[in-house]
Amino acid sequence: MKKQSLCLALVLLLTACGAPAASSGQSSRNQSAGSQSSGAASSGQSSAVQPVEPAPAGPALDLDAIAAALTDSGCFPDSLEAQDPGLVPGQLCLYEDRIEAGPEDVADARYSMALGVVADQFFLIEAADAEAADRLERALDTYAEDQRSAYEFYNPEQAARLDDPVRARRGNYLLFAIGSDRDELNGLCNRLMDGEAVDLPAAPEPAPLTAEELEAARQAALAYYAGTVFEVRELTPLEPGEAPSWEGEAIFRVACSKGGQEQVDRTIALSRQDGAWTVVGEGY
Repeated sequence: MKKQSLCLALVLLLTACGAPAASSGQSSRNQSAGSQSSGAASSGQSSAVQPVEPAPAGPALDLDAIAAALTDSGCFPDSLEAQDPGLVPGQLCLYEDRIEAGPEDVADARYSMALGVVADQFFLIEAADAEAADRLERALDTYAEDQRSAYEFYNPEQAARLDDPVRARRGNYLLFAIGSDRDELNGLCNRLMDGEAVDLPAAPEPAPLTAEELEAARQAALAYYAGTVFEVRELTPLEPGEAPSWEGEAIFRVACSKGGQEQVDRTIALSRQDGAWTVVGEGY
């Protein structure tokens, strides 16, 4: 957990720009808009505003479904972790004057990244309107340039991956992604943005535990029970399917007693966390 937290903090440090108390860039945009309105009024133009038909925004997209499909696609060599969507404006530096887009341009978003100083990531953004989508497209271009400069310092091998990230846009929806096989990822992103159903490869079956791995899990289970009131008589490893309601890499049926009295068999489940076998479930 410490390792993951450190990696996440380092990667966020590469891109996070922070949110100032007041955005002078937004203030400038507001002042500019006000000046244009005053100019129009003073020139003697009619104050009646003609309605403008909005451009078709296209069908609504399910951001959660697209994000889940991308995460499970196998297109990212390092597993991705979903991040708080509220981080997106800071990651794209939308609070800075040099960026034309502002945080108000983001109506909704999904953002996932690999833990560690690697470039694997994706942004899925619903813009407030078509003009906001235009501004956010340019913000993503700047983001890619900034990221490339950062990786040239922190991890030069990753920098080249920022040269040609996958980009897709449908109406007010934007997708930006960096994965392993660009052609495969590009095709997947475009199909998802078109609303197509995508058949993802089935997750491979986990390899059976070796005798050494099973024994290490057994010793971890015994160590767990050493601190309880139960006296373990036997640990029997269960095959996949023998305990369908339990999740873990290694699951044991536990024959035990308490205070000399035989107890109903218990179950214990363990998985490896940071290389160490850890109890993730225990009980009846």
